[in-house]
Amino acid sequence: MTGREPSVAAQVLGWCARTPDAIAVSQGERRWTYRELGQAVGGVAAELQAAGVRPGQVVAVTAHRSLALAAAWVAVLLHRGVLLPLDPALPPAARSGMLTRAGARVDLLAGNIDAPAHPGVPVLRVCGQPRVFLRRVGPAADPGPVGAGYVFFTSGSTGVPKAILGRHRSLAAFLTWLRSALGVTPADRIAHLSGPGFDVSLREVFLPLTSGARLCLPPPGPVSPGAVLPWLAESGVTLVHTVPTVARAWLRFAPTGVHLPQLRAVLFSGEPLTDTLITRWRTQLDYQGVIVNQYGPTETTLIRCWHPVTMPVPGIQPLGRPIPGSEAWIEDPSDVHAPAGTVGEIVIRTAYGTSGYLGDDALTAAKFTFGGPGGEVTYRTGDLGSIDEDGLLHFHGRTDDQVKIHGVRFHLHGVEAALEAQPGIDQAAVTTEPGVDGSPPRLTAHLLLCAGHDRIPAGLRAALLDRLPAAAVPSRLLVVDALPRTLASGKLDRHRLTTPTPSEPHGIRPAASHLKDTL
Repeated sequence: MTGREPSVAAQVLGWCARTPDAIAVSQGERRWTYRELGQAVGGVAAELQAAGVRPGQVVAVTAHRSLALAAAWVAVLLHRGVLLPLDPALPPAARSGMLTRAGARVDLLAGNIDAPAHPGVPVLRVCGQPRVFLRRVGPAADPGPVGAGYVFFTSGSTGVPKAILGRHRSLAAFLTWLRSALGVTPADRIAHLSGPGFDVSLREVFLPLTSGARLCLPPPGPVSPGAVLPWLAESGVTLVHTVPTVARAWLRFAPTGVHLPQLRAVLFSGEPLTDTLITRWRTQLDYQGVIVNQYGPTETTLIRCWHPVTMPVPGIQPLGRPIPGSEAWIEDPSDVHAPAGTVGEIVIRTAYGTSGYLGDDALTAAKFTFGGPGGEVTYRTGDLGSIDEDGLLHFHGRTDDQVKIHGVRFHLHGVEAALEAQPGIDQAAVTTEPGVDGSPPRLTAHLLLCAGHDRIPAGLRAALLDRLPAAAVPSRLLVVDALPRTLASGKLDRHRLTTPTPSEPHGIRPAASHLKDTL
């Protein structure tokens, strides 16, 4: 990984020339060879150029997971545009806000999309096979920063979504490293299951297409959690990425007896990965392949730390070691590098970073430092961690999920991991509410029980006291039918968790379900 790798689009088109008859993308019975993919990409890129869209301008692509999405994304990068992937399922107000904040000059609708028009953002419509239909395109605007390649909005799981401006060079370098690290070959089949608005979809779409492998798409339309694992098995998928919350839903609703003999690697990121989930994944699926825990905020170009899990440690798994071209360290509140074992803020420096927050210079200045000796970008993550004597990075929660009760400071993720280690508990989410009249905050545990369980496990509080300080044991235990997830990434959405009123008893089961039933 040198930073001088061919662009992502050049790598894809290279395979279109070398293996034109190999299958590039499949979705159900539909197939595109690399020759057909190249034709579609060339058609869309030519239309962008003819329409006056200039390199460096933001091109929104509104599309479901589809063959058309793959062609449109590659075409935008080939044109040296700035790709803004948008999920058609976004509420109109959210979609409109993203188009405005990103400064999109055109909205490319790929596939059979019926998206509302947005003032000032004309539409370029791409339908079906390589043929392109041009409606109208607005006047050219000034190009964005040199090297700008894509815009993604953060998940919003920890606050208001922010627009992050990524770089062509950083994405190409990351894919080159990942291909080597995973040993990806043209024989691989890689699933695209993430929402188009989640930055992981860049890896899911472009890793196979820059490797001569096959991009495997689930059937069009909503896919229920219970259908995902059977589809992975039927499609012979060899590599898949998921978020722990999503993986739990797959396991929870999967038919009995599903196995994944072709799957050789599963990549987890986005949330803390626990030993209990790893054990369930291996046991329920009879899975013998590689499990990798990954870490890296969207602000640092996908992932920056990597940890193949061999023997899981109790609780939350390490985030691992930095990948080539990256560094990670811990800083204390006075911005001093902390020694091994000390908990502080995780800081990442990489030669393959992003350009910060689009349209928010003040926040960019507060979180990023540019201009290292090798062009590195340093980012203050807001995550808390520590580095052990072996050099492994460990996660300790967000700076904003620290809780202090009766003088004891702890993190909600640690409480959740302790709950999920108890028999009968599938997933836990812990929230806080302010105390009354100066009393300490109170913790509520929202518990999703394992199939076949309908009550909180007996002796739960006593079991928790063996793992947690008394102040960290939730005072309220709420059984829920489901936990809310963000639209793009499927991460736990803490802002939508419901806290019971003081009159509600422990173990109440609400009538409404918060679980997003489809991908």
